[in-house]
Parts: sequence; structure tokens; C-alpha cells
Amino acid sequence: MSLETKILAKLDYAEYYILIVDDTPANLGVIVDYLEQYGFGIMIARSGESALQKVHYSPPDLILLDVLMPTMDGFEICQRLKADEATKDIPVIFMTSLTGTEDKVKGFEVGAVDYVTKPLHQEEVLARITTHLRLRDLTLGLQEKNRQLELSSRTERERLFEAVNQQREQLRALANRLTEIQEAERKQLARDLHDHLGQILTAISINLTAIKNELPPDCTPQVNERLAEASTLTAQTLEQVRELSLNLRPPMLDDLGLIPTLRWYIKQYANRLAIETKFEALGLEERLSPELETALYRVVQEALNNVAKHAQASQVQLRLERKGGAIVACIEDNGQGFDVAKVIGRKGMVNGTGLLGMRERMTLLGGRLDIRSRPGHGTQLLVEVPEENGYAQDKNIIG
Repeated sequence: MSLETKILAKLDYAEYYILIVDDTPANLGVIVDYLEQYGFGIMIARSGESALQKVHYSPPDLILLDVLMPTMDGFEICQRLKADEATKDIPVIFMTSLTGTEDKVKGFEVGAVDYVTKPLHQEEVLARITTHLRLRDLTLGLQEKNRQLELSSRTERERLFEAVNQQREQLRALANRLTEIQEAERKQLARDLHDHLGQILTAISINLTAIKNELPPDCTPQVNERLAEASTLTAQTLEQVRELSLNLRPPMLDDLGLIPTLRWYIKQYANRLAIETKFEALGLEERLSPELETALYRVVQEALNNVAKHAQASQVQLRLERKGGAIVACIEDNGQGFDVAKVIGRKGMVNGTGLLGMRERMTLLGGRLDIRSRPGHGTQLLVEVPEENGYAQDKNIIG
């Protein structure tokens, strides 16, 4: 019979074992005979030591315990039972001839659930036993329900946690893949601009020069002016195409690596914007992984673009170094600064696609990005990323 069925149904006394502890044979005989009529399984102990041994060997469902016994009285026996994790939940009913309030209080203090007074009234003993067995079954039932609920809740939490982790890894892998695709598209577009459109513009410039050289001496000045204007526009467009191509994906990043590319980019940046820019690289004689070089190049590129657009700075310092298994970058300007709380937000959310893109790149590589700034005191951007991390480790997630 299940515990739940037992609780709801009328008690089947044959399902229960009771330990009766009393050193008086006459008392034992009366109560044992009465309870056995109802089908209870009965165990008997005539001393405290014997009672503790029997409880330890075969725990009963309930204990009827005499208070006044030699060597070890009922209070001490009950106290020791309640101190033991294995026996603390067994209900104990005292049998006592003590009627003083302080004795009853002491019995409850040491852990008894009830008491019956001697001489025993058999119907009262049965009623109290029945009540406390039912309460015990209800308690055990609630404990089991709570255990099942906790187990179910823990299992569900673990399942949800695992599902969230899998989704996070899949999103991370997809983001990695998207970054790779974007870089591949940049590279292809840069090549197309440089090789195709650049060649066409170069050919146009050559043809314009040839036409100018073949014009007759008596050609009108307007024609010469138009040819000169067309040559100038062609040269300007060609320069813009080349700059756009290099900004999309400089070929030297793949051919020479991060440090030479940054030196070239920073020189172009300083000349174009008239911003004094200093660059220092420490411990980076060897090349990094392609993924890491691309991510760091894009972060520096975006950071310097932000300086140009918003900082109103006259000086920028960039330091890149290998430190303790990580690559650390620091980009600092002397511009007008800003309120970081308004840009980052109270919950760490970045309000701005440029900063968001930089943070996402670092997060994908297991790194971090911190911004320190305040109005009137410039801005410092700190990046730290583990050297061994890269996008390739996540490709297997999306197949």
C-alpha cells in the first residue's frame, strides 16, 4: 500500500510496529495484549539501553515510553532518540504517573509528541496512537511530496539551464559565423573595388591624358579645361576607391599581420585628421591568430573613428601588448570625454552600434572591453582578450 493511500484510508494497524518501553511486566502485559488484538506489530524493551538498541536495529513507527525507569529514565531516552538523525522523526508518547505540569512540559521539551497517564485507559491509548500515526503518515507524505517537487524543480532547472547554455553556444557560433562572413564579404568587396573599379578608373585617367596629348594646338581652352577637370575628378575618385578598399579590408592585414597594418593605418589616420597619434606594441613580435588579429584591428579602427567623430581630441595614444597569456589594448585620447553611464546604461547595455560591435567582438573571443571617461577629461578604452581564443573553436556547433 502506498503512503498516499495509507493516509487517505482507514488505518490498517497491521502495517505498523510499536515499541513499548517499560520496566514493569504487569504494565507491559496489559497494553501488549490490547494492541495485539488490533493487529499491531509489537516490540518490547525493559530498559533504556535495550530500547535504544532495538530502535537502532529495527526502527518502529511509534514508541510508547515509560518515564520512570532505573538507570536511564524516559526523558533521557527520548532526548537521545531526538538527537539521532536516524530516529528523530519517530513519534514518542510518554506513559507516566507524573501529573505535574513541569513534568509534562519537560516531556514536550525533550521531544515527545504526547503523553498518557497511568493507570492506562486502553481506548485512550489507542486513540492517541492512531492520531499520531496518522500525523506521522501525513508528515512523511508531505516530505515525500516536497522531495519529489524539489527533485522535479531541480531537474527542470538543470534542463532549462542546459537548454539556455546550448542556445547561448549556438548563438555564439552563429555570431562567429556571421563575423567571418562579414569579413569575407569585406575582403571580396575590397578586392573588387581595387582590382575592377580601380583598373577602370586608371584606364579612364590614361585615356584622358592621351586625349589631351593628341589635341590639336588650336583646340579651344574650354576643351582643355574640361579635360583637366575630368582628369582631376577621375584621380580623386580613384583615390577614394583605394581608401574605401583599404578601409574595408587592407590586404596587408592578411599578408603582413596586425602590427604593420596598424602602423600604416595610424599614419594615414594622423595625416588625414591632423591628430597626433602614438602607437606602441610590446611583446608582439610573433603574429596572432587571424581571428584575433581581425578582431583587434576592427576594435582599434572603430575606436579611432569614434575619437575622430566625437572626442574633439588633439592627441591619441594606442598601446598593444602581450601580458600573461592575454592581449591587452589601451586607446586613450585627450578629448572632451563623456558620461559613461548614459552610453553604457545602468544595466551594462551599450547605447551605440560602434561600442556594441566592439564589445560583441571581444565577448565572442572570451575577452572584455571597459570604457573609462568623464566630461572634460578624455576617454580611455581598455580591451583584454585571451591569446588562445578564436572563432574556429565554435564552428563545430553549427556544423
